[in-house]
Amino acid sequence: MRTSACQPLQGEAFRFVNVSRRTWSLLALAFSSKWSQPSSPYFHAFLKHGIINAGGILVLLAFLTTLIFGRFFCGWACHFGAIQELCWWLLNKLNIKPKTVDSKLVTILPIIILLNFYIVPNLLYAFDHPWELSIAIDSPEIWAFLPGWIIGTLTFLVDGFLIVYFLGRKGFCRFLCPWGAFLKLPNSLAMFKVRKTGNCTGCHECTKQCPIGIDVSYEINTYQKVTNTNCTSCLMCTSGCPENALSYQFINPLNEEVKLSHFLKRDQFSHIYIRDIFTSI
Repeated sequence: MRTSACQPLQGEAFRFVNVSRRTWSLLALAFSSKWSQPSSPYFHAFLKHGIINAGGILVLLAFLTTLIFGRFFCGWACHFGAIQELCWWLLNKLNIKPKTVDSKLVTILPIIILLNFYIVPNLLYAFDHPWELSIAIDSPEIWAFLPGWIIGTLTFLVDGFLIVYFLGRKGFCRFLCPWGAFLKLPNSLAMFKVRKTGNCTGCHECTKQCPIGIDVSYEINTYQKVTNTNCTSCLMCTSGCPENALSYQFINPLNEEVKLSHFLKRDQFSHIYIRDIFTSI
């Protein structure tokens, strides 16, 4: 069946978008305390006490927009992602080039963290302490959750340098982030995806450019699109493609082919052009 798609972005448009994404990442880092912080106590406030707060609204918006644009929030607005990109850049400037770890834990561990620390304990509490739905946008008080300089510095060092050094680029996002796990399902159904729309020459530049550690070349040549639910729609693979063979493109979800096999990866990170920058455990 013929699929209908909107006009894809390519070439110079993608290069402009790539620069814009880096700018937004820095803004996300600067303003993370005001906009990203309320999402952390969301499950505690809503699932535990039935309170709809600013964090809950933010999470709902992130979920709905992910169904359309993929994990756009993760790639363009997350402060933890911005910290890791900064640390990766600094390590490379120091000529320290850690390998990105490939492991099955990338899929399993974030889901375990989400269930164990956020969903299960709060639901168990709610079952024993029935709550009535209420709205309190400014509850809990945002500034009460902001860490001091010591904890903030440790977070920067651990989440940034240490995790990036031992797990590779965006190591926290891939192995530990519960919000990333929360957005995996809507991301798998996203209407906009990175798709193969031109001739691939097998240079693997797209995989080298990916900050989230996806073998983009493998996916676009196997499935004609990126199916990995860790994809954050950062568009660095598209801007890095010398042949403009990749596009961030919409396809009607009713015409989208989704198979379980799309999420069962084999023979990734094995090509001679990229295998020296990844390590499997």
